[in-house]
Amino acid sequence: MLIAKAFGFVGNVEYRHVYSQSGGAQYGRGSTPEADLLTVYAEAFVRDADPEDFSLEAMIAHECGHQILARHPRLAKRVAGLSEASEEILASLVGAMICSDVTDRHALYAKATAELLSRGQSAEAVSRQLQELWELLEALL
Repeated sequence: MLIAKAFGFVGNVEYRHVYSQSGGAQYGRGSTPEADLLTVYAEAFVRDADPEDFSLEAMIAHECGHQILARHPRLAKRVAGLSEASEEILASLVGAMICSDVTDRHALYAKATAELLSRGQSAEAVSRQLQELWELLEALL
């Protein structure tokens, strides 16, 4: 898929005409980057058609964020062993960084914000933590 390749995805991209309940797309790590798989499901296109939901590009950027976290030499070492929830936050931030569309960037940043807020942190703490994470990711990428 051209969108994934534009975000720097290495590996295979496939479309499955099923509803996965995964949010629309899913990254699967292979034995090598070329064996990685980004699967886009039918609900991604339903969500993309809804202007109040994530765009297809934002969903794919988030999944590409997972690959960057897993494959980037400096990041992979630092995020190894993170919880799934923490990885989701970082994948959203990385996805926001690689998006050129401002709306998608804001949507992915908001997704990371919501994940942290759901952990019961104050808005001030979340804002500070996201800013620190953003700066760290910028320095490492």
